[in-house]
Amino acid sequence: MAKWLQMRHINAHAYWSALETEQRKELEQQLLDNEIKALVATSALGMGFDKPDIGFVIHFQRPGSAIHYYQQVGRAGRAVQLAFGILLCGAEDDEITDYFIRSAMPSVEHVGQVLDALKRASLGLNISEIETQVNIRRSEIDKVLSLLAVESPAPIVKIDTRWHLQEVKYCYDTLRAAQLLQTKRAEQTRMREYMHTQECLMAFLKRELDDPDTRPCGRCANCIGQPLLSESCSETLVTEALRFLQHCHRRIEPRKRWPIGAFVEHDFRGSISATLNMEEGRALCRWGDAGWGEKVRRGKQQDCHFDDELVNASFDLIRISWQPRPFPKWVTCVPSLNNRTLVPDFAQRLARELRLPFVPCIVKAHPTEAQKIRSNSFQQARNLDGAFAIDDTLVKHEPVLLVDDMVDSRWTMTVVAALLRQAGSGPVFPFALAVTTSE
Repeated sequence: MAKWLQMRHINAHAYWSALETEQRKELEQQLLDNEIKALVATSALGMGFDKPDIGFVIHFQRPGSAIHYYQQVGRAGRAVQLAFGILLCGAEDDEITDYFIRSAMPSVEHVGQVLDALKRASLGLNISEIETQVNIRRSEIDKVLSLLAVESPAPIVKIDTRWHLQEVKYCYDTLRAAQLLQTKRAEQTRMREYMHTQECLMAFLKRELDDPDTRPCGRCANCIGQPLLSESCSETLVTEALRFLQHCHRRIEPRKRWPIGAFVEHDFRGSISATLNMEEGRALCRWGDAGWGEKVRRGKQQDCHFDDELVNASFDLIRISWQPRPFPKWVTCVPSLNNRTLVPDFAQRLARELRLPFVPCIVKAHPTEAQKIRSNSFQQARNLDGAFAIDDTLVKHEPVLLVDDMVDSRWTMTVVAALLRQAGSGPVFPFALAVTTSE
């Protein structure tokens, strides 16, 4: 979003929790000093940030509750006569809010799995070791441990870096979890109602905050009876936005270390050496996003065929935008036993456009679970041990473009690249149609 605004000659910058502390402080100060027009921020821009002369707060996505929205939009207009609070809403908002609602509390199954793993470990386990025992995301493991550690009495205790089970009778409070879920769902419902209400918007929000003064404000769009700002935009601008989204390519970063104990058959361990690692790659889009994301989703889930438009867009990315060096001399792809033709068909057409030979030298040695079913890095890597083999007689000793449709954990690309390098290939450049995570 910040990049799009910059292209429209608006001095905006992205702000989120992963930025270095000094970067965040610098951006905050620039906004305070009116040196930049806007911060495109997540909720990482905390409530402690105080700028009385903010002239607008625009929500690109709907907050989960009226309270959160009131707190955030209330930053605008505290020391200026005219300010705007604008709430945008799209079909994806329900999906996003549902995700946060579902993940608000760890499930009873995940709590049980972590406790069982600790029960089997007389010397305790660190988080990496817990990952090897349970098929749960690390973030979810952290959530389980945090929940259990604050119970009274706590069924687990942390000593140095290891978690140990204590002799405490513990029962997961399913009633509390259900009540929290019900509350979150009700808050989401009220936000949907807010989006469509015809009454005073301020009165609606005040009622949600139990404010007795719910008189009409006389200033909001509903009170005035018409939009405060124009809701129209030019077709040219829409076209430019779509074109921008179609060029929001994603980087595929090489992994750095093999998970301890994950690769018994391949005997991969320690740091991933430069002689085995893949190069930095590219993905055309994010799965399901506007631009190419929906077309990729439709090709994979409905048509079982990727459109020629995706081939042409991939060609433009590789030949014009990315231009990997040294440029690949041949193309191969990651095979699948579930759909044997989807990716090879796309990879062959892409190779033809690139005027490179397509060489199907990678073999799926045995069936595996879908990587999306494996929830943490160890389990994803373990799932691939021995899953692929290389036909050495077909491998060209030159740079290669490695094609897949999806990239999630990056372990499939990492393992196949290592096997290609062992078989004598040149540098391996991974390319995927879509990434399915934020990595």
